[in-house]
Amino acid sequence: MVRDVHLAEYAVFGILMGANLAVGLYFALNRRSRRMNSDEAFLGSRTLGIVPLSLSILATLVSAIGVVGFTAHFYTYGLHWLWSLVPLLFLVPVVSRIVVPVFYNLKITSVFEYLRLRFGNKMGIIACFINFVISMVLGAVSTFAAGVAISTAFHFPSLWSILATGAACTIYTAFGGFRGVIWTDAMQAILILVCPLTVVIKIIYDSSYGPDVNLRRPVDDVDIQPYFLEASFDLTKEENVWACIFGSIAPNMYRMGVGQMIVQRYAAAKSLEEAQSTVYLGNTLFFVTFALLGVVGMSLIYWYRDCDPFLLGAISRVDQLVPYYVGTRLSGFPGFSGLFLTGVVSATLSTVSSAINSLAATFYIDVLLPYMSFSEDQANMVTKALAFGFGASMTLLAIIVPYLESAVRLFTILQSSAAGPFVGLYILALAFPWANSKGAVTSTILVLALQLWALIGKFSSGPRPPKMAVTLDSCPANFTRVDGNATLAWTTHEQRGENVFPLYMLSAYWGGFFSMVLTVVVGLLISVMTGGGEQAGRHIGLTSDVFIRFWKRLKLLPDSDADSNSEDGKTGTVQLNDITDISSNW
Repeated sequence: MVRDVHLAEYAVFGILMGANLAVGLYFALNRRSRRMNSDEAFLGSRTLGIVPLSLSILATLVSAIGVVGFTAHFYTYGLHWLWSLVPLLFLVPVVSRIVVPVFYNLKITSVFEYLRLRFGNKMGIIACFINFVISMVLGAVSTFAAGVAISTAFHFPSLWSILATGAACTIYTAFGGFRGVIWTDAMQAILILVCPLTVVIKIIYDSSYGPDVNLRRPVDDVDIQPYFLEASFDLTKEENVWACIFGSIAPNMYRMGVGQMIVQRYAAAKSLEEAQSTVYLGNTLFFVTFALLGVVGMSLIYWYRDCDPFLLGAISRVDQLVPYYVGTRLSGFPGFSGLFLTGVVSATLSTVSSAINSLAATFYIDVLLPYMSFSEDQANMVTKALAFGFGASMTLLAIIVPYLESAVRLFTILQSSAAGPFVGLYILALAFPWANSKGAVTSTILVLALQLWALIGKFSSGPRPPKMAVTLDSCPANFTRVDGNATLAWTTHEQRGENVFPLYMLSAYWGGFFSMVLTVVVGLLISVMTGGGEQAGRHIGLTSDVFIRFWKRLKLLPDSDADSNSEDGKTGTVQLNDITDISSNW
């Protein structure tokens, strides 16, 4: 039973959100002591500390998709996506030692500046398009998830909640600066950590002292295998151990290593050593927070598995599960629902503002600036217009999300599909000095086209993963089922169409992993066939020194080429004004 919203909820929500926005507004307006150039606008003049940057990484990575969507996903499809944390154990050192030194020493603002240096302008634009797809989906699904949370907990119309959330993120981003975003993120990160804790603590309390504690089965009365330990190598299944471990490599590498939103934060550090420390601290915070979201999912499984709100007819989408719990169980404690909603909206503001800012920055730097010139006032107007345009587009896209899959399933499928070729492209650039622009462009386009084809087929006729078994056996006596036939809507076995094309049957998680590998293999083959080996010496300064030493040890790289990379002891000695000379060879 949904209770009326207490005035304290609105007060807590309004005060905390107002404080968050005030921090961003303060830094946006308090610019008299600093010259507002592109370095300050996009990187905070590279003077930001490890702690605020790390908290900002947490706030950016944990969006409303995580707080609302992933917890509902864990409840509905199982906890296997928690295995995606395993690749972080080796990806964090890889990013810190291989990726960050190259980007930081080049003093770049956009990751696509590096691609333009390495492969030419055409490749930079193609990568911008891939980033556009990933960022738009991330922003839209985050906006939708926050809108659903507000709508369900505060009883506002869903459409208006989505529009209000999107408008707030867009306006906040267009008028704020990077320094303000970082410090606002740091405040919001604390709220993001508190948000899931409120749910866990309340369920623990109710399971011990609540009036209906005897209605629920013990915690240990659950078959853990379908929830967490399905370990088959069936490439058509998404919810199993191996699919989530291997399938999460490309999305994790994108999010924490080569995505524009995160690379901006590494580049804003005071030194390379602090940037590398930010990698470790920021991703450790993310690891802990995502594991905490898994605990929320387990808590909801315990609480609702024998009185499922979807079967009961209390909610129409699984994405509403967490807000439904907040509205029915936390509303008895004035202020708790407002605190939870603040955490959800804070997560959305951080993620969506970062997505809008990165899209506007990369479009301006990598698409417009190479071909057009702007005065300082014109540049200011153009970047604001771009921010408004991308923010409005994300909001409109968020409106159609409920007509597709669940928010998290849509996000993970699209991100896995696009992240595979994107990460494969950066592996080519950072690890293989023989890779040339012909190989990189051709392989990326071919693999991306293949992924889009598979994606369209999967949404139209591909299999749907099974949902975990739930019942209505232990609902309290004062609950009534809204729809007597609601049990028919919950499918606990995998749905497969007849005569489905094999490519459409492939798990999107496995598809993302294979597309990453295929991009590297095809790119190398084409590069070798088009004279890439003869051009390796020109790319030494843009290749990680770890791989330079490795190829030298294997005698695959001449000593004269390898030594040219260590004359000054640093990777990335090519300067940004060399872009035109390099790209002209395409």
